[in-house]
Amino acid sequence: MLKRIGIGLVGLLLASCAQVQQPQPFQLAVAHINDHHSHLVPRQRTAISYKGEDHRLQSGGFAAVAAAIEDIRNKHQHVLTLHAGDAITGTLFYTLFNGEADAALMNHVCFDAFALGNHEFDSGDKGLKTFLDFLAMSDCSTVVLGANVEPEVGVSPLTPKTRWDSFQPYTIFNVGGEKVGLIGLDIAVKTKNSSQPDATTTFADEYTTAAYYVAELQRLGVEKIGLLTHIQYRNDLTLAEKLPAIDFIVGGDSHTLLGDYARFGLPSVGPYPMQTVNLDGDPVCVVHAWEYSQVVGELVIDFNGDQVASCGGQSHLLLSPEAPHALAQLPQFWAKAGDSDVTELLSGYQVQLEELTMQVIADVPERLCLKRMGPVPAQCGPGTYSDAHRVVAEAFLASAPQADFALQNGGGVRNEIKSGRFTVADAYGLLPFSNTLVEVQISGAELHQVLEQALAYAISAGGSDGAYPHGAGVRFAVDMKQPEGQRVSQLAVQNRRSKAWQPVQPEQTYIMITNSFLAGGNDGWKLLADLQAQGRVNDTYVNYAQSFVDWARVQQTIKRPSEHSTLSYQPVQ
Repeated sequence: MLKRIGIGLVGLLLASCAQVQQPQPFQLAVAHINDHHSHLVPRQRTAISYKGEDHRLQSGGFAAVAAAIEDIRNKHQHVLTLHAGDAITGTLFYTLFNGEADAALMNHVCFDAFALGNHEFDSGDKGLKTFLDFLAMSDCSTVVLGANVEPEVGVSPLTPKTRWDSFQPYTIFNVGGEKVGLIGLDIAVKTKNSSQPDATTTFADEYTTAAYYVAELQRLGVEKIGLLTHIQYRNDLTLAEKLPAIDFIVGGDSHTLLGDYARFGLPSVGPYPMQTVNLDGDPVCVVHAWEYSQVVGELVIDFNGDQVASCGGQSHLLLSPEAPHALAQLPQFWAKAGDSDVTELLSGYQVQLEELTMQVIADVPERLCLKRMGPVPAQCGPGTYSDAHRVVAEAFLASAPQADFALQNGGGVRNEIKSGRFTVADAYGLLPFSNTLVEVQISGAELHQVLEQALAYAISAGGSDGAYPHGAGVRFAVDMKQPEGQRVSQLAVQNRRSKAWQPVQPEQTYIMITNSFLAGGNDGWKLLADLQAQGRVNDTYVNYAQSFVDWARVQQTIKRPSEHSTLSYQPVQ
């Protein structure tokens, strides 16, 4: 009897074990981009070094993005296509079409999900709603995610009735019979302080929000969980380590290039994909796809049950088919023809763009003179300085409500502003370079130092008067007869609320808005490169000409400024 019972128990145990489902392997591929910033056409003359030779090649463009993503879809059985935010603002395609062109091309690609980025709020909640309405004009049904974005219900156009009228905190995909949860996050402090959301729109802490929705997904029985974030690469790595259950993060905002590109002279910061661990000690795959429609990421995650077994895949830098054959054969480069339907769709917008650049955005009652350094010609008024530089600096300052003052170099403004009608094309002729606006945290003593550096470079034998500083919200006297380090005096900053001028305090920290060229330490502004290396420079990725267009539209009339940053100027002789 005991023997038979023993045999029976063994049989029951064997039967029970057979009924326990063993973890099953599952492979998920993710095609992804981020931070395309309305860069819809290919970029020209991208610098790539290969075997001692420097090449200037065409890269990116949305036709190539669409074709590369289609290749990935055809290659894998289970694919999600994701966009990690900052789709809009950065080129004339947004300035003139308000997101319509971006949405049309995104709908052609048909992203499964899109995360809200900080620049989605550059035109306020209303501007974002306009873009999202364009994005919804398709059968594609892209899910928009922003778990920590909190517009005021009944006040913001994004949330007329409920918190989730325009976007969702997370979504659950059924991929090959597997549930995959995806949570969207926007960078909180930066979006509130450096973009233009409505005053009543707030942004919750990224970690607290993510932890809440991870737990909610787990309660719903979802154990394959990803984050679609716009919170910067380093923050992604930190967040991954603090959260349980996270399997992968597809991110944006920091314009991070991952993959084997450093040997080609490109700014890669690590491998693609980067692998770290979550709070449980399990693997997490982290990926970014650089910027401006130039890279499509192909993340491949192998699961064993609900746990990541391996992170794999490849990032693809998109080159034109005319790229050197040796480069095109390397796995990190994709050099094929773009999607012909996207090319045709884009050409229609390009034709309209050429017409719209002639759009009048402001009137100019009288000529605004241009002088890189020193007083302007007498006909512009005795004892005054460059009007064109002053209004450019005013536009920069208006685009950055958190900044204390703006500075612009003399060589960065290329034309005077003629009286009459002022068009979009005029703005891009005034500011023709590929510069963006950047915010710099700078002390009063450092501000004095960088102004002295600029003046020294302006009169040096190998320098240029294009280094001369012009500003708004800041003023100073210049005496070039004095020795280096003593040429700037009466340095003051204007309080943006009271309009009162206050002497600059050496130990106080200010926020300066300037252009990305200067932030790199160019034109003799060497200190800014040091501040950038210290992490005290934040690129807004707003094209500086676009900021002038936006400002001019609001002004409607561009008047000759009544004051300039230079109080007085004494030349060397």
